[in-house]
Amino acid sequence: MNFRCGVFAAILTVGWLLSVMIAHAACIAPPFNTSGVFCNGCRYEASMTMSRDETCERPYRPRPEIVIEFLGHRVVQRAKHGVAGVNGTTFAYAPSKGYVGRDEFTIEVQYRQRNEVGKFSVHWNAVVQ
Repeated sequence: MNFRCGVFAAILTVGWLLSVMIAHAACIAPPFNTSGVFCNGCRYEASMTMSRDETCERPYRPRPEIVIEFLGHRVVQRAKHGVAGVNGTTFAYAPSKGYVGRDEFTIEVQYRQRNEVGKFSVHWNAVVQ
């Protein structure tokens, strides 16, 4: 193999590796409540985008001055094309193997903030690419 063929093969290999790495990028899940103050009975909209066969986890981390305690949680609308849930302060979604497309689920959270105890829900729109 001459030098040019070796360089060309190396460039093709690097290009292929980059395309595989980009295809399996980490999940993207922007914050769903930037104020950090929740209201009893409110419904928040959220989104997450992930690669096929990848799990997306979204920890909820309020600003340091925001004090909130999650007392409990439950899935009130199940995902149709995967499994969704919450554990402590982390929301997660795992698509069914090979699934590509949109899915949605809703989680209800019981909380205590200041002197208020209440519930809010988060409706998640998941996009699997």
